[in-house]
Amino acid sequence: MLWINAFFQSPQWLWLFATLAIPIAIHLLRRSNPQQIPFAALQWVQRYAQSRARRPVVDNKWLLLLRLLIVTLLALLLGQPLIKRNIYPQEAVVLVDPRIEAIDANAFIHRSLPQLAEADHKVLWLSPETTAVTSPPPQNIDLWKTLTLLSRRADLRRAYILLINNAFPASHRALRTSPHWQWHSLDKPSTIRGPVLPRVAVMGKVPNWWAPVLEDWRGAMPELLVQTLEQKAAPSAQETDWLVYAGPAPLPQTVMDFVANGGLLITDKSIQPPDHLDFVTVDQSYPVQAAPMGRGSWLRYGIDWHSAEFYQRAELPDYLWPQWSAQDWPLQHRNRGQWSGMNPIGIPVVDSAVENHREEQLQPWLIAALLMLLTLERLLALSRSPSRRAGEARHG
Repeated sequence: MLWINAFFQSPQWLWLFATLAIPIAIHLLRRSNPQQIPFAALQWVQRYAQSRARRPVVDNKWLLLLRLLIVTLLALLLGQPLIKRNIYPQEAVVLVDPRIEAIDANAFIHRSLPQLAEADHKVLWLSPETTAVTSPPPQNIDLWKTLTLLSRRADLRRAYILLINNAFPASHRALRTSPHWQWHSLDKPSTIRGPVLPRVAVMGKVPNWWAPVLEDWRGAMPELLVQTLEQKAAPSAQETDWLVYAGPAPLPQTVMDFVANGGLLITDKSIQPPDHLDFVTVDQSYPVQAAPMGRGSWLRYGIDWHSAEFYQRAELPDYLWPQWSAQDWPLQHRNRGQWSGMNPIGIPVVDSAVENHREEQLQPWLIAALLMLLTLERLLALSRSPSRRAGEARHG
């Protein structure tokens, strides 16, 4: 019965098709009795007619058909049937950063995208609903999640992306994008601000690679804050974003609470996770896995990070920062506005992974058909002769 779920949004209402028997029963019960006229010369014909009269005879077949169709449409309306339509990429769609004024966006398109001037193009806000820029701009849009969501829409595969030229945080390297997007930037110097950096804390005996990695990060990000916590300290998700834990196993309950409240925990294979956590592989080269815990996440390396196999890599700082940033969802949310059209990096979504069909409901058409059938049913019922209606009322 899974095929029913593919065509109906509420298939539990399809049992109403059984009520199709009601109009038939009403017509059979309300059929008028024939008027008996005795006539001696037709005795045998009369017997034959009486035997025929005892059989079920349906009067007003067109009226019955209309009522059956009405019940069928009611059942279909409650079942909410769906229809799949093919979706094709639209060549002239511009997705505008909601922080850009509509008048500035239109001026940029006229100046920098003259090929769209002669085409019937659409200018939409960069939001999950993709409303037109003639409507008020949406507020508090998470551009990271929005672009990832829109990357799988077939009709937006070839869109023009217009963003404010702001700073670009490393945490957005895990963004999923369409490889066919054309990126553009509108320079707004007054809106430029630096990305929100994580507050880092370490607990326990840190590995040998920690000091050179931290020195490299501070060279590129002088504002980066790092503190050292005692083993018995209780880390707070309000004061710390990343906790590098190199203490003994098992994890203290205070550390578990830190992750559940939105923090990012980073450990190696020496800390065994509980059985109920669902880890997924993030990077095969180390390897490293991540699992959500409450509002935070746990990033766990599958090897000993004290070993030479782990830290003897020149690119270690460049690897660790995007790995850790990609798992810090609260930090990504705070950085949602930090995008730059000059750096459109991310993971491309291939064409084969895009859904080329869209499910649409048929309710408007069914409602129109139902109203038309109700009107026809009333007209047909009222058009019957008065004597016929009186006979049905007397014998019904």
